[in-house]
Amino acid sequence: MKLTVIHAVVRNSRDNPEYLQYLGEVLPPGTQIAFEQVEYGFPSIESDLHGIVNGSEVIRLARKAENEGADGVFVNCFDDPGVYAARELIQIPVFGAYQPAVLTAMSLADRVGIITTDKAGILSESRKALLNGFEKRIVAIRDVDMNVLSLEGNLDLLAERLTEICTIMHQEEQVGALTLGCTGMHKVIEMLRNKLKDANCPVTVIEPLQTGVSYLEYVVRNGYSNQLGVVDSIDAWKRR
Repeated sequence: MKLTVIHAVVRNSRDNPEYLQYLGEVLPPGTQIAFEQVEYGFPSIESDLHGIVNGSEVIRLARKAENEGADGVFVNCFDDPGVYAARELIQIPVFGAYQPAVLTAMSLADRVGIITTDKAGILSESRKALLNGFEKRIVAIRDVDMNVLSLEGNLDLLAERLTEICTIMHQEEQVGALTLGCTGMHKVIEMLRNKLKDANCPVTVIEPLQTGVSYLEYVVRNGYSNQLGVVDSIDAWKRR
């Protein structure tokens, strides 16, 4: 099986070996992962504008992945830029990070939460919950008051803030499972889980990067499809 991971933001791709090792922890032997990188757009996705601009590149790369023999595509962003449009264009399964993570959390607990980056992220998560019909199950959305580009340089601070919010969500809002609202937060997941264990906080934390890619692998392995159907008017675009 060959899966393609599309980095949905303009970034330095030198850390692909780190991603490969991290994702390999949850994938069966023999699963191949290829990486694609958007060539133009924004360095983070924190607004609808960012998602639309970068999403156009995601669509192009999803088509490229299918043409090169990929069995499935994962878009490495919790905002799912270009995901639904790509499902209209190509035949293979396409997932972003959002739905697999939230659906996993909802399968584990009645009351779930999302921890996002900043106040703008709270608005975005509230909108996505409504659009996906998840608003009755997502009972808490909080932020770490950090923008996406500041996360990597402040991992200790990020872990501390996540630990505090997880504890509050569990104690005050009875959240049983929650998902991190940015795939860039994966770098602190082990630190966070250790801190929660030390604090005797039993909340389950979903990390959306590993969860999303393993979810995609499961869908491909079982022969499922989330294709929305190719529209005739885009046939010319497909031949590009």
